[in-house]
Amino acid sequence: MVKTKQATAQVPQSATTASKVFAGANGVANPVAAAAMVAFINANGGIANLALQLNASLVKNNILFGGGALWRTMQPNNAGVIGTRGLILWACVNGVKQGQPVTKANLATLVQTTVPTKFAPVPLAQIQQAHKACNAGVTHNNSVPAGGTANQNAVLAILNGGFGYSNQTLATYGNAYGQLVPMA
Repeated sequence: MVKTKQATAQVPQSATTASKVFAGANGVANPVAAAAMVAFINANGGIANLALQLNASLVKNNILFGGGALWRTMQPNNAGVIGTRGLILWACVNGVKQGQPVTKANLATLVQTTVPTKFAPVPLAQIQQAHKACNAGVTHNNSVPAGGTANQNAVLAILNGGFGYSNQTLATYGNAYGQLVPMA
């Protein structure tokens, strides 16, 4: 079991603009708790006011997330299909095409699955659409403690470097691959 510190939410300057960014894990001993992330989102006026900014350092040799468990989840299976969790992670990277309701049936057509050359902030509202289509959410797993398993929350997984600490995530867990930032 990993000993952890509980991250705290930042106090916003206004109800609609985040005063500071919400950084991810700072090493394996300091992962982010879901409640702290959700408190930050709520303190800054909700999902509509924030975006996920991925760190440029998460790409090495055109491979995301250090090639770890998150990256493997984003790859197609033997039938050429990317699973739901992988599509949600791709939505965290590239957003979701707007213009039609997002459902589990059309998610694969609304999410680009290529590594971008530059990372633009992805609105949390778009990431939430991908989550909701699959009965998950950016604010789900609110009771997950720091170091816990964030099975239904890809944003928390990106902030912590994995969906949970395990033998499969030893090389990446504790690496923040992004941060929450105010919408431009």
